[in-house]
Amino acid sequence: MTRRIMSFFIEKSTKFHCYDTAKSLFKNIDIDNVIDTLKKDGISSGIILPEDVVQDILDFAFSTRCYGNGQPSLGFYVHEKEQVQAKHKNPLLTAVYFNAALNCPAISRIERDPYLLEIAKKYLGKNPIHLGNRLWWSFVTEATESDRSQAAQMFHYDLDDYRFLKFFFYLTDVDLANGPHVCVRGTHERKKFLHWLLLKRYPDKEIISSYGSESIVTLCGNAGFGFAEDTLCFHKGYPPTIKDRLILQIQFALNDYGLQNDKIDTSLLKPII
Repeated sequence: MTRRIMSFFIEKSTKFHCYDTAKSLFKNIDIDNVIDTLKKDGISSGIILPEDVVQDILDFAFSTRCYGNGQPSLGFYVHEKEQVQAKHKNPLLTAVYFNAALNCPAISRIERDPYLLEIAKKYLGKNPIHLGNRLWWSFVTEATESDRSQAAQMFHYDLDDYRFLKFFFYLTDVDLANGPHVCVRGTHERKKFLHWLLLKRYPDKEIISSYGSESIVTLCGNAGFGFAEDTLCFHKGYPPTIKDRLILQIQFALNDYGLQNDKIDTSLLKPII
């Protein structure tokens, strides 16, 4: 209800920016269909990154240090993962890249893409603010339920603003064994009252019991496959069991509270080996 009230006043007072979609990386996107699907389901897929852009990001990822479990003191190149895991006593479920757009022109170009900005504008009801990006690996590893919870591998939803939108792109091929993203369709608008009150991680059994297995959307696709999602929906990443997964997130909202970017002072970044 709060979202609808705020959207009414925003739309009445906003002068919308026009984005030149002819300059977009993306082709053949039906924006109206994306918006309709987002409003109904909270998620819309089929936004595909060109192969050369995927390769540029992969080149960056394999030649730049990532940071285990998001800790600036655990820097390593991804080919060093096994050595780091043997040295570090806690399991490495994920590894993130800091300052990604500053160091990878392909990511910088995606965050400024006119098609993404146009979709975000129409969905948010206002000219969007780019909050930040996140490029990260999800690794094949054994872990406890507590570890999985911290790595966002249990159902949860986000509260980054009263309206926000994220775009996700797989940079590696993702099937059921390689860490697919999972969304509970429609839960950006409809949740049980207790779920609105308690912002926490939830087990699969409770979510399926509450919203039905038919609401669960599991997203698989080749490298470059992308989707837009209002992550007020319940969602999670399945832990990969065969191959590691690399994914990119681009986020927009109406307000920037300085909490959703990957920027860090480089003096704080330390290699572990």
